[in-house]
Parts: sequence; structure tokens; C-alpha cells
Amino acid sequence: MLNTIIMLIIVCVLATVLLLDFAILIPKFGAEHFGLPEDLTKMMMKMPDRPLWVNILGLFIMLAGFTGTVGVLVWAGVDAVRKGMSFVQIFLRFLIILDGYKLYDIICFDWLFLTKWKIPQKIYPETAGAKGYDSFGFNTKSQIVKFFVFAGISLLVAAIISRL
Repeated sequence: MLNTIIMLIIVCVLATVLLLDFAILIPKFGAEHFGLPEDLTKMMMKMPDRPLWVNILGLFIMLAGFTGTVGVLVWAGVDAVRKGMSFVQIFLRFLIILDGYKLYDIICFDWLFLTKWKIPQKIYPETAGAKGYDSFGFNTKSQIVKFFVFAGISLLVAAIISRL
């Protein structure tokens, strides 16, 4: 169980690095592809382009973050096989990691980062007054769907890994 919590923490740290990367280095890409309210996305898309080197650095950090996340998930599977975990244990491990990350996303990113602390507004004052800063739950349907999708992925992964 401790390893599973450590894996969840690593995934959440990597997600935070990615969020900061999207917010600071590649805001247009982050706004367009990773879930800001519509009015904030439009404001971010109107901002001047970053220098090429900043975009390349942002892309490198994004790829490293995604690679790290995949690495943690592979580690979770390999560790489960090594320890001879049961189907239920594997399912719970992946459910804790994936849905735990989703809860972290909702609480830390959507609620605290965006609507409570309004961090993008502090970085980009030109976004002040956007209604998106006051719309916690702007992506509720998408978040709920992801909880069920992550549960399904956890079941599928547990079914595959428990047969190894």
C-alpha cells in the first residue's frame, strides 16, 4: 500500500509540474488542450506567442512529465507482478493512482489554482475579470466521466496483469 501512495504522490507531483509548464511556458497549448474555461481559453489564445526556445523548453518539460507518468504506471504494474498481487489488489492500486490523481486535479487545479487563488490571473493580469475564475465545476461532466473511465481502465489493467 505504501508503494501505491508513493506512486500516487509522484503522479500528482508530475501533474503539478505539467500544470506549471502549461501555465508559464506554453499557456496557449495548455489552454487549448488541457481544460480551462472557454472565456479564459479565448483570452490565452490572444496572447502574443512565446519565443521559440521557450516553446521548445515547454515541450521538453511536457514530454518528460508524460514519460514520467507512464513510467510510474509501468512501475505499478511491474511491482504488482513481482509481488504476486491479486486481481483486486491490482485493481485497487490503479484505482487509487488514477482516481486519486483525478481528485487531486479537481481539488488542487480546478478549485484552488483556478477559482480560489486565480493563479493564471496573477501570471497574466490581462485575464482579470474572466468569468472562468468563478466557475468551479465548469468541467464537471468531463471529470465525472473520467472517474468512470479510470475505473474501467483499472479493471482492464488488473485483468491483464493478474494473468501474467
